[in-house]
Amino acid sequence: MCFEFGGITREESQSLGRVILIFLICIVFIYLVMVALYESLFIPLAVMLSVPFGLAGSLLFAKLFGVENNIYMQIGMVMLVGLLSKTAILLTEYASQARKEGLSLVRAALSSAKVRLRPILMTSLTMIIGMLPLMFASGVGANGSRTIGVCVVGGMLFGTLGLLLTVPVLFVVFQKIQERVRKNKSLLSLGSK
Repeated sequence: MCFEFGGITREESQSLGRVILIFLICIVFIYLVMVALYESLFIPLAVMLSVPFGLAGSLLFAKLFGVENNIYMQIGMVMLVGLLSKTAILLTEYASQARKEGLSLVRAALSSAKVRLRPILMTSLTMIIGMLPLMFASGVGANGSRTIGVCVVGGMLFGTLGLLLTVPVLFVVFQKIQERVRKNKSLLSLGSK
């Protein structure tokens, strides 16, 4: 007995490889833009590694609420990645500025987390509260609204918590690596003269 996909299912299964390739290319371009922004190879990793918490929360909420992964959920995830990345970028930017002003590495990270906590929570709670009506929508078109609402609410809850806990730690780790690389590079350039 042999089964064969047909119609939209066949097209989706054939295009999966292209979607993964496009996704990987997008990640590389985003990384390169952030490398240019921070003038560092390592600090953008602190931003990029905080985003999967939001995606995991989104998928977990979708599973809990019985929502399927469709175009509405994918649009919600793109929006979620943008919001969480923006928040992580602001957090690392503030920590980088504090570090340049002479604060120790850990103090700069904790200072940025403390100062940015209120704006981060206000942004996240505004988004979550704004999405609650979509999450509990009923009537015509409720499936799409519910899908976006569940995706974004779950992603923002988990993503914000993950971001607040991981970005300062990742900033300390990657900034320490960055400073060590710069120090070694300057020592090598002085030794060759």
